[in-house]
Amino acid sequence: MELKLIEELKMKKIFVLFLFSGFILAGESTATYSVDGMMCAMNCPKKVNKALDGVDGVKSCKVDFETQTATVVFDNEKINSETIAQTIAKGTYYKVEDVNKKKEGGSFWDWLFRKG
Repeated sequence: MELKLIEELKMKKIFVLFLFSGFILAGESTATYSVDGMMCAMNCPKKVNKALDGVDGVKSCKVDFETQTATVVFDNEKINSETIAQTIAKGTYYKVEDVNKKKEGGSFWDWLFRKG
């Protein structure tokens, strides 16, 4: 009987641990975007940051002119990576693509029949 009670307590502890880890990890994502069209190291990164300034769910944005990328930390329960890319493009007129989506190569069929 005691062994069963001990096992039950262990299971409850494991459940509580998963429950709390879900709250801690939920909501925050990071996406990196290629930003094509930036011509200068000073004003262009500022334009990207300004496009995301005040957008609900965006926590931070770091623009790297050298690599022509923007890394955005955001709450994925409030906004998604595609909306962020569209917001940057609309606010700056730069061509913006999620680097991770770009690498995925599209659908399963694209992957299956891809050359190379």
